[in-house]
Parts: sequence; structure tokens; C-alpha cells
Amino acid sequence: MRSMSVLPSSRGMVLEDSAEGFWERFSAYAQEWPIAPEPVGSPILELLTPAGILYTFDRGLTPTPRSPLRVLLHGVVEAVEDTEATGFSHLGGGRYELRGQVVRGLERGFYLFAVGHPELLFVLASSQPLPLGPLAVRLAPPLMAFRP
Repeated sequence: MRSMSVLPSSRGMVLEDSAEGFWERFSAYAQEWPIAPEPVGSPILELLTPAGILYTFDRGLTPTPRSPLRVLLHGVVEAVEDTEATGFSHLGGGRYELRGQVVRGLERGFYLFAVGHPELLFVLASSQPLPLGPLAVRLAPPLMAFRP
């Protein structure tokens, strides 16, 4: 397997003005997933998706409500590679590799990315344009979950 193309850092790129503002901009791409119970005050949400468990950093401001939970998944692209495969791999800590499809550009520097069937949707930020179609992306940690 060849190595992924590393993208320039997203430093200096404004990703969000606030958790609420990010939710308002992209909530149309939120999905509802069951969550595993977590200790009170934990910043981690375990989303139980058909493709497997995602460990996400909870960007919600209120205590986690009951399952299922409507969340918007967001990651920052660190590297890319062509692929025809689909799915995701947890690489340790908050780092993931996603294999799926860039569905469309949303705003400058933001893309809708879909993994698997049923589709698991992500709003990805990238310092470089992402081509539409199949792609593998490695995300910088953490994978974030925004919620209302």
C-alpha cells in the first residue's frame, strides 16, 4: 500500500466561530445514532453506527441526552489517498482513517463525505480542495461530534 499524500496544515483556517454556529451552518448533515452510556462528565461519545463504534469528542454544551442522539460528525483532513474501499479504521487516540466518497463541496474548505451503506456522513475540513468521488482520508485528532 502506498503512503497517503500529506496535506498542508489547516492552521490559520477558521473552522468554527462557536459550537452553536458550526451546528447552525451544517446541521442539515446531522444523523441520529445510538450512543453507549458514558460516565457523567465524560467528553467522549461512543456512537454505535452500522460500520462500527466511533469515539468522538462531544462538542455539546449540555449534559448528554439519552440515546439515540442526533449528531454532526466533523473532522480535519490530514492526508488523502485514492481508494475504492469503504469503511473506517480507528488508528488510536482520536485519529481515524475514513474510506468513502466525497459527495460535494459545502463551503470553502468544507466537504460532505459519506462512508458505507447506510451512509455515515461527515463534514470534513481540508486545507486543499478534495476531488469528488472515492477517497481515503486520514483525520487529525479528535473526531468531533456536534449536537443541538
